[in-house]
Amino acid sequence: MTRYTGVYAFPESADAAERLADRLGLPCFTAELHRFPDGESLVRCPERVERAILYRSLDNPNDKLIEIVLAASVLRREGAKELCLVAPYMAYMRQDAVFRPGEPVSQKVIGAWLAQHFDRIVCVEPHLHRTGQLDEVFPGRAADALSAAPVLAERLGAWGVTPDTVLVGPDEESAPLIEATAAGLGLSWTVAGKERRGDRDVTVTLPETADLAGRPVVILDDVVSSGETILSSARAVVARGGGPMRVIGVHALHAGDVATRFAAAGIEAFESCDGVPHASNAIPLAPLLAEALKR
Repeated sequence: MTRYTGVYAFPESADAAERLADRLGLPCFTAELHRFPDGESLVRCPERVERAILYRSLDNPNDKLIEIVLAASVLRREGAKELCLVAPYMAYMRQDAVFRPGEPVSQKVIGAWLAQHFDRIVCVEPHLHRTGQLDEVFPGRAADALSAAPVLAERLGAWGVTPDTVLVGPDEESAPLIEATAAGLGLSWTVAGKERRGDRDVTVTLPETADLAGRPVVILDDVVSSGETILSSARAVVARGGGPMRVIGVHALHAGDVATRFAAAGIEAFESCDGVPHASNAIPLAPLLAEALKR
């Protein structure tokens, strides 16, 4: 049983929000959006919800951030006593320190802003590189950073992965996700080292101890944006004699010819969770999110 009384979606994520609402046994409404010629957004939330879940992933975040805050203001004005933001993909988490003079700490800015409007924030695999807990990002608010490992393990089980399969993470930051997913299936796993020289200039190196020769490989990553990390990982797997090779990304942000490049690199299948709408979506997050929201 959940304490919430309704789910509000946005048009691009209505299907995933409906799956979550069904799982919770709640009505689901969709906010109405209008974009003025100068780029301003108008948001309408005609249905009142006393304790509302506002569902929206924050990929391409700049317009979406404004729109969810406008929606929150409407729901509060219309009597909402509690607002929970479910943002499976949470933006602006990577800039958690000043790396060069003159830069903002975007995580703190966005976190403090959202904390003014929501009582609780729920995300899946947020980029918390140097931040210990998600509630540090949202001062004074309850916050849940959910691991996708349970739904990834379930999907791999449905694939029928064999016991000799190796799970590969492209960098040290992927280790908790890889380890938890492997543990659920009793599989071997390894984590590579990654050198990033730019947004699209990445080299992934597997440890010398990684035994991949002749073994099926599944590469797991939390965010797939340009696809370069996955492609470099695939080259490293092939160089060690691993394969066949498949990939799961929790959040798929890539577009263009990336899928074609994956296939050319020897990747037989790429799937993602449905938090960010994408052609590769195959793994629903509703069970994971619903379980957290019932707590």
